[in-house]
Amino acid sequence: MNQRLMRPAALAGLMLSTLALVGCETLEGGITNQAIRQIEKKVAPQVLKGDDVDMGCTHTVALGPLITGLRGFYGDPSLMESIMYSSAAVCAETQAAQEELRYLRAQRDKRPDEALDARIAQKRLLERTTRRQLAAFQLMRDKLEKRYDFKYGESCPRFRRDFDELAYLLGGIAGLQAVQNDMAAQQVVGVPTDLPPKTDFAMRCLDNAKWWGAPLAARAVVWSMIPGGTEGKDPQGAFDLAMGIGERQGVRVAHAMAAVAAVSADDRTRLREVIRRFASVKNFRQNTDYRFVDEIATNLVQIISDRYWTEATGMRTPVGGLGKFWDDPKPGSGGNAGQFLD
Repeated sequence: MNQRLMRPAALAGLMLSTLALVGCETLEGGITNQAIRQIEKKVAPQVLKGDDVDMGCTHTVALGPLITGLRGFYGDPSLMESIMYSSAAVCAETQAAQEELRYLRAQRDKRPDEALDARIAQKRLLERTTRRQLAAFQLMRDKLEKRYDFKYGESCPRFRRDFDELAYLLGGIAGLQAVQNDMAAQQVVGVPTDLPPKTDFAMRCLDNAKWWGAPLAARAVVWSMIPGGTEGKDPQGAFDLAMGIGERQGVRVAHAMAAVAAVSADDRTRLREVIRRFASVKNFRQNTDYRFVDEIATNLVQIISDRYWTEATGMRTPVGGLGKFWDDPKPGSGGNAGQFLD
């Protein structure tokens, strides 16, 4: 008799314990997600105002696991993770660029062992870059698809927050960068090949004027990447329009993407035009709310310029020389080249 009475009692106790546990998880998750929203609302804007790319990307590399750890408290920090992965990728990409410069110098000096070692190191770092950029894209996509009930690359979400739009933009750009860096790393990561056309559609959902022309520039990158993608399109005209918007808005992401496209097309004339334009915007004023984004664009253009200089001269862009080239005529020289090589 006692055993029969204990069974329902034991079952009831188990149910109460389970409900209590679920209630604790729900409460804890609610508190954690509220904290995450405050980080997105209060902390992220302050970080975006920073002007130190090295400090910013190092900061995200160090604190990324801490933000991810919030999942242990039943929170979902996906959008913060996405932006932090995008930033952390800058660290790895910059390191990869330094190895590429070492490779180019070794090639010039006919040191094949050094050149091969540098190339191996570069590809390892590009793999790390790719994994971070792909993670940034996937975290953004999965979170926003759930929040806004849409399908990335097939329909547009109705954003309720600027932070969500920013994550959508930066995550989409990170996805495109992942495709390009994976190819440079011999496709060791295996980034989905359908990502570029989906991003082309996705960028239509954003306001070009609001987001510095970057959505249009991202679409132009896609047109340049896909075989036959330029048919009926004007990538150069799109980049020029996007760069003009970015110059007025104080964020030059479009310039960086135009430079990347010129490198991919091996168009040296266009590359010089873009780098010169980036460095010589008249009365340019950085958007103080997104200074960090403009500084990341500056870092990328500097990397591209350093590669171009090193291929030609064996050294990177001289201090104060961004937007200028080794064969530019000296002022008052009547056309003699080499103002930076004396």
